[in-house]
Order: sequence, then structure tokens, then C-alpha cells
Amino acid sequence: MAADSDGPVRSAETDKLWNETSVDPVELHLGKDSGFTLRAYRMSDTLPGAKTAPEPEPEEEEDVEEPRGKHRDADDAEPEDEDAPEPDAADFADEEEEAADDDEDALDAEPEEVPVFLTRKGKLLVFREAEALVEYVKANDDHDLAAIEEYAELQERLTAADIACDEDDIYELDLVVANLRGGQEGWEPELLIKAAEVGRDLGYALKNDSIIASLAPGSPLDDLDETFRVVVDGGMRGRFAKRRLKRSDSQQAAIAWRGVIAKINDHVEWRG
Repeated sequence: MAADSDGPVRSAETDKLWNETSVDPVELHLGKDSGFTLRAYRMSDTLPGAKTAPEPEPEEEEDVEEPRGKHRDADDAEPEDEDAPEPDAADFADEEEEAADDDEDALDAEPEEVPVFLTRKGKLLVFREAEALVEYVKANDDHDLAAIEEYAELQERLTAADIACDEDDIYELDLVVANLRGGQEGWEPELLIKAAEVGRDLGYALKNDSIIASLAPGSPLDDLDETFRVVVDGGMRGRFAKRRLKRSDSQQAAIAWRGVIAKINDHVEWRG
């Protein structure tokens, strides 16, 4: 089973591996199960599919039914208004320029740092045993994490002893709903901040719009997350944030988080 937060201490060699490959092992606790996966952060323009122009959709011809017994031909067409002004070629030039700008924006979108997990066909691969994770990585490259430049090096160097997670990379999502339902006095900001962090990462990596929307800027869960961060920072703003927390609806927050965790669970593929 996955190690707890008091698990093995990382060796200097393990730290060197993760630092040089810019990958980290992640420990996830989800309900009755827990296990390990891998996560990296990379610039979006270094990953497959970056800066691809959208293919134009073929225009569909409207099937217009002609009135029975009547056939309109060129002689029946309504005559053009001879007094109508000629179209200005500059208008068409402006439209073409705007369309070109839109295509260029799609191609030249500003690169951003994005999370990449051990995901395959819309599923997050999570391994209950460190040895199983290492065996899979060494034998497979048909998943999303294989797109990073350092993957071949990771395959060569990774051992089971290296699957020792930093405390910041251990996410106890199984405790989130119970903690929220316990009332504001018992809320653990660090637990809930980390849950929002990995939730956003997984929503992006799994391309799940529902998870993304639940934690998007301006959403109730995002507002709660921001308040927790202010509380952790302390000071005068932290005291005001604590007052705001008292007005939060803990039951609604728990229900919302239960939905997010259920969606994450739906996209997890557990391995040995």
C-alpha cells in the first residue's frame, strides 16, 4: 500500500533523480484506496498538440425544397438593384485581416506551465505499490507523461526506493469532506489548499470540464481556497479571512467537494 506521511526518507540519489528530471512522485488517498502516480510541470508549447491550427469545418449546403410545380431559373430571379452602392473592397480586406488575426492568435497563444500526469486514454494511472509503478514506467511509453523530454532518462534510472513522496506531494482527498463537515473550528487550511491544488491539476490533465469549472476562479470552492490561503498567511488580513470563513456554508462546500472527488475517482485506473 502507499506509504503515509511518515514514510521513508528520501536519499540524496533520489532527490538528484527528481531534480534532474523535473518529475515528482505523487501520493493520492481516495476513499478506501491509495497509491502512487507521477506528475511533472512543463511549458505547454513543449508538449504534443501545441500551436496547432484548428481545421476549418466544411460548410454544409442548405437543402432548400422548391415549391411543387414551380422551378425558378435565372430568368425568374429577382433583378439586382441597379442603384445599390458597389461593395467597398476595403470592407472585405478588413474581414480577411480579422480572420487572419484570429488564426494567428490561436497559433501564437502565450505558452503556460501545465501539469502532466501518468495519464492514458483519459484515465489517471495510480499504483498501490511502488514496485508496480516502477515496472510500468520502465516497460511503457504509451501514456501522456512519455511526452516529456526526460522520460527515457527516468525509465533508465527509476527504482522503487525513489518512490518516496515529499510531504507537499501527498494529497489526502479522503479526509476533505469529513473535515469540512466537522465545522469551521476544525477546518484544516493546509489540507484543503492542497486538495484544491491537485484538483485543478487533475482537472486540466484529465481534460474534465466539470472539475475545472468547480475549481475555476470565481467559483465557491475557489473563493474558499483563496480565503484559506489568506488565513495561512496570517496577519490582519488573516484575521478578517477567519471572520469570512464563519459565514461560509460548510455543508454546501462539503457537497461540492464530494462531487469533485467522485469525478476524480471516476477517472482513476487502479493498478497493483
